[in-house]
Amino acid sequence: MIFASDLDRTLIYSSRFIADGGRHYRVEVGDYASYMTERAAALLQIIADRLIFVPCTTRTVEQYRRVTFVTDLQPKYAVTSNGGNLLIDGQLDQSYHQEILLKLRDCAPSADIIKEFNRIVSDAWVIKMKEAEGLFYYCLVDRPALPEPELAQFTSWAATQNWEISLQGHKLYLVPKVINKWAPIAKIMAITGETEVYTAGDSLLDLPLLTATPHHLCPRHGEVFQCYQQQFKGEKINFTRSEGLKAGEEVLETVLRWSADQSTLCFES
Repeated sequence: MIFASDLDRTLIYSSRFIADGGRHYRVEVGDYASYMTERAAALLQIIADRLIFVPCTTRTVEQYRRVTFVTDLQPKYAVTSNGGNLLIDGQLDQSYHQEILLKLRDCAPSADIIKEFNRIVSDAWVIKMKEAEGLFYYCLVDRPALPEPELAQFTSWAATQNWEISLQGHKLYLVPKVINKWAPIAKIMAITGETEVYTAGDSLLDLPLLTATPHHLCPRHGEVFQCYQQQFKGEKINFTRSEGLKAGEEVLETVLRWSADQSTLCFES
């Protein structure tokens, strides 16, 4: 069994989510800080001992390597760059990387996307823009100042070019649609022979993970939940009852229950 999960705002959280006075572990080294509750860290360790835990993050490889998970937990597989890179034993899987490069031919060149995007960019709302490992782009934005009609029009145009535009908090992502978090999970399934997958994620970029399996859970505070009524009401998406760090605990508790139920079914058969 595989547990493939987003990290930020799903399993790990920034300091602004800490308000309950409980005990929290810092799970990121360097200038940035992310946290898990003591219970969440213990639950994740149990899951990693029983299942194949695969972190699935939009972070670049360098940003992912800042995450420590508290214990000595070192996942064999990790998906970074929103599915653009697959790490096996901490090293880039070159065969997967080549597959991604071939798939990118089905998307408009990034130069065309940036040229169109620059028509609406201004210092009034774009604070900083970065390219992520030659795979996609993300911007730090002033969200209240977003030119919503122009951005909506750009988003619709980008979709015709096989690119997805996703706003997550104060970050705006420009990502080719062929880069998604489920594609590398499918490859891991082929490598390991595992067929049962549990997934979790909070953002629109996590939808390929969430919709690929009925055993998924989405934190109630996330981008998917906020957009659900308008955009995804016809789809079956499972949400947590809790928000914030407690949602992270609920995700892990639920995965343990699912895996226990599945083990019982396998034993009985």
